[in-house]
Amino acid sequence: MAWEMFKRRSKPSPKEPMVSLSKSGMIGLNAAVTRNIIGDNRFAHLLFDREQHLIGIKFIRNSDLDAYPVKCTKNMSHGSIAGVSFLKTYGVFPDETTAYPASFDESNKILVVSISEKEGEKPEPKKIRRFPRHGV
Repeated sequence: MAWEMFKRRSKPSPKEPMVSLSKSGMIGLNAAVTRNIIGDNRFAHLLFDREQHLIGIKFIRNSDLDAYPVKCTKNMSHGSIAGVSFLKTYGVFPDETTAYPASFDESNKILVVSISEKEGEKPEPKKIRRFPRHGV
C-alpha cells in the first residue's frame, strides 16, 4: 500500500502570545493570551503609542465607559475584542487579516503589540489564509 500523509491546514496553537487584526475590525487573541494572560478579566482598555506604533491591551476585571468586552471561547482556545473604531481612529485598520507577535509588560500589566517595523527589528506579521467551509 502507498500511504499518503495528510497535511493539516491549521497548526496547533502557538505557545507565544499572538494578536491578529482582522479586516472586519476584530482584534483576535490566541490561546497563549487567553489561557496565560487574561485570567478572570473579561474587559480591556485599548491603548496606542503613536511614536512607537504599538497597540496596548490592558485587561481589566470590571467594565467602565472606556472598556471593551473580551469574548473568549469556553475552552479559552481564543478570544476577541471588537475594535473597529479603535483601529480606524489610529489608522491601523488592516486590508487583510494579519497576526502579530505580542509580549506582556509585567510591570504595567499590558499586552504590547508592535504593528510597524522598528529599526533593526521586524514584528514579522503573518497573513492568515482562510479556507472556505464546505457545505455552507
